[in-house]
Amino acid sequence: MIHISHLRLRSITANRIYGADMPFRAGLNVIQAGNTSGKSTSLQAIIYALGLERSLGPQLDVPLPYAMRERIHPRKDDEYELVIESYVEIEIRNAKGQSIIVRRDIVGGKDRKLIQTWAGPGLASGGTRSNPRDFYAIDRGSAQAEDGFYTYLAGFIGWTLPKVPRFDGTESPLYLEAIFPMLFVEQKRGWSTIQGPFPTFLKIQDVARRVMEFLLDLDVGKIRRRRTELRNAISTELVRWTQRRGALEDIAQRVGRLRGIPTAPTAEFAIAPELRLEILRDGEWVAIDEAVRVAKARVTELEETPIEDTEAAVPEMLERLEVVRTDIDRLSAQLEALRSEANLEEQEQRALRARLESLQQDLKRNEDALKLRRLGSDLGHAAGEHVCPTCHQDVSSELLPAVEAVGMGLEENISFVKSQIELYRVGLDSANERVKDCYARFRARDDELREAQSELRSLRQAILQPSKAPSRIVIEEIVRLQAFLERATSFEEAAIIASEELQAIAQVWSRLQEELKATPPDNLTNNDSTKIYALQDAIQRRIQAYGFRSFQPSEIILSLENQRPLALTRDEDGDVVEKEITFEVSASDGIRLKWAYYLSLLQLARNHAGLVVYDEPGQQEIDASSLYAFLKDGARDKSPGRQIIISTSEPLPAVKAAVGEEANVINFDGFILQPLLR
Repeated sequence: MIHISHLRLRSITANRIYGADMPFRAGLNVIQAGNTSGKSTSLQAIIYALGLERSLGPQLDVPLPYAMRERIHPRKDDEYELVIESYVEIEIRNAKGQSIIVRRDIVGGKDRKLIQTWAGPGLASGGTRSNPRDFYAIDRGSAQAEDGFYTYLAGFIGWTLPKVPRFDGTESPLYLEAIFPMLFVEQKRGWSTIQGPFPTFLKIQDVARRVMEFLLDLDVGKIRRRRTELRNAISTELVRWTQRRGALEDIAQRVGRLRGIPTAPTAEFAIAPELRLEILRDGEWVAIDEAVRVAKARVTELEETPIEDTEAAVPEMLERLEVVRTDIDRLSAQLEALRSEANLEEQEQRALRARLESLQQDLKRNEDALKLRRLGSDLGHAAGEHVCPTCHQDVSSELLPAVEAVGMGLEENISFVKSQIELYRVGLDSANERVKDCYARFRARDDELREAQSELRSLRQAILQPSKAPSRIVIEEIVRLQAFLERATSFEEAAIIASEELQAIAQVWSRLQEELKATPPDNLTNNDSTKIYALQDAIQRRIQAYGFRSFQPSEIILSLENQRPLALTRDEDGDVVEKEITFEVSASDGIRLKWAYYLSLLQLARNHAGLVVYDEPGQQEIDASSLYAFLKDGARDKSPGRQIIISTSEPLPAVKAAVGEEANVINFDGFILQPLLR
């Protein structure tokens, strides 16, 4: 809740101080003064002090007239004096009974983006101000940073603002500038629509719907928000999964290949992951456990074998030399074949990718053509260019006789293209895996070739050793096997750690998917419907009391989508239809509807700030009886949690007669800003 306790305006010239002080209280407050006396200045000063002038429009200009910025005079016929300094101060109070004084300079003081506060109350009494604190506004971070004024003001009001989607795909808080048009009706633009008008520069998607869901505290908004949070969290887990999987594959490529990790988390992996590590042995992929077992057995065998001298080992080394040479020739040929196979697989991969891009363009063309046809066009964009949307051939110069066979319709074509896209995606995924497998085999063969070449060099050197020296061939084989065992052990340990991390990610992903699936659809709950119908009933009662005549009050309903008013009417066939009221009601009835809408919202909206401001509600030369009925209605609201501030130029006796003793009527004769006594 936020209530205005006191408003102070000051405009200072070289010779004197002009100013005005207005005390407000709970319930109805009426500022009564003549035309062009400064009523709108007073109300817009509230918006300016709170740094919310952009709720009236995207301009950064001060929304106050020249009397607060440039020149001022006490009476119409007096000479102007130049304004040297000016500022506005307000004292505001929240539901906890806390009060603060807010000051914002206009001319000659601190930067306009700086808003100063002190702990209150005390603006009216002029007491000592304590606990000063400065904030910034109308700048990046002012709605989220600790020193941003909007962050502070939202907390002071007691609001926890929801995150809402923007047109650029990002999210932002539901800014105060977006909400305040539902609390403040400005004189120049505020009466042009029933809701708002809302600022568009904030780039919030469906801003009217977001604001109404927040003010009415509708469940549908919370459900949609939770659904978005869950989707974002799932996307985050997918990114983590992809990064961790990629890192593990990089490690695996140094030894062999990895199998059993899906490209995205699955519920099965979350429960029972089956990770397989394989290396290439004699042209076959074998489990790394088996390769390790064989290598260890060979090491044991070699270690138990007595080392022969070179002379005794020469026949065996010569025989081994021939075998290794044959292996090198075989491995070199296999590497060349694998290189060719990889090139072919990559060509297939590129072709599938190109086909997918082409199909995506086809889909877009067909969807555009369907959209145009639904809008009434006889020619889709592609047909207008004489180009077939699927095969892209020019059809205008076709010489073949026309075939009267009926081809696929656009809907069927779109369905067919989508099925082709899905098919080619599967094919591309398969091609990607084949390319990876090909390179894994290439690396394994390359490692084997290097080992064979190393063994060949060792054999040649061993043969040339002195005849009685111990043979090096056995020792070097043991060294190679142990090096392999170390790499394999290191890889197994890394795989175990990564598997545990991936399983944890998959478990989080599964829980998020489960919650998302259990989240109810984005429909109004029964509780939401009750709130909307209560608001609708209150509006209908009020517009009847205000003399609404364009429709029967019961024919004015609220949209269940964004709660904008609609009119029930009949079409040419006599069926009842819902219509936008923009051109269906008179201008004066539009004003009556706006009065009723904002007062009913103040009465019923759970998240309402408890404040509504009307600047000159007597628009469109509306009947005085309607205006006084509206004022009486406002005066009857005695809830301490609600405050209504209205400015009017209606005659003071008539205003007082309408509101009685219940309202706080602040009257000014002449200009509101007058020289202050020293």
